[in-house]
Amino acid sequence: MKQESQLFWLRLLFTIALISVLWLVKGIEWWYGVDFGYFGILPQHISGLKGILFAPFIHGSFEHLSSNTAAISLLLIVLLNAYPTIALWVLLFVHIFSGFFVWLFTSPNGYHIGISGIIYGIASFLIASGVIRKNRSSTVIAVLVALVYGSMAGGFFPKEGVSWQSHAWGAVSGIIIAYIFKNKDLPEEIEEEKDKEEGHFFSSSEKE
Repeated sequence: MKQESQLFWLRLLFTIALISVLWLVKGIEWWYGVDFGYFGILPQHISGLKGILFAPFIHGSFEHLSSNTAAISLLLIVLLNAYPTIALWVLLFVHIFSGFFVWLFTSPNGYHIGISGIIYGIASFLIASGVIRKNRSSTVIAVLVALVYGSMAGGFFPKEGVSWQSHAWGAVSGIIIAYIFKNKDLPEEIEEEKDKEEGHFFSSSEKE
């Protein structure tokens, strides 16, 4: 139990550290009067490939950053605690592949910045995992995420000044990785059923 508590705080610290980096980058832009937008994804341009790595850390305004901070914080905490052994792989996959898909399939009409692609990727992973795994824990998480973040569906429609392509490809990346990892990080009740079948079931006190 003590170890689980420590892990929770460690995951929370990771989330805070990530959010801090986002605000630090925006703070540097504001303080020095610079614009890091050219580090974003510029589709179908070789120079725009660097944006696959850097675009999620760059935001057009403090309002843009604030809305994304609220969205990513809870989703990331849920991901890290519900799927601890694959969470970082999910995060990395969504980061790289959503950015690559935007670069490859989007018209070269400007730079794409912001962490919203990753937000949509995590949300779609959590929802898709509930559908694919069909177990109680994953399903409950999927339903809660769908209820809380359901309004994000409007982000799939084209809107001036918004990278809806990042939203769409982030969601696609989340679904893909949910299928790839469908048998990883199984919820506790599934693991307990397996232990019972194999004759290795331990009480909660013995596990601690």
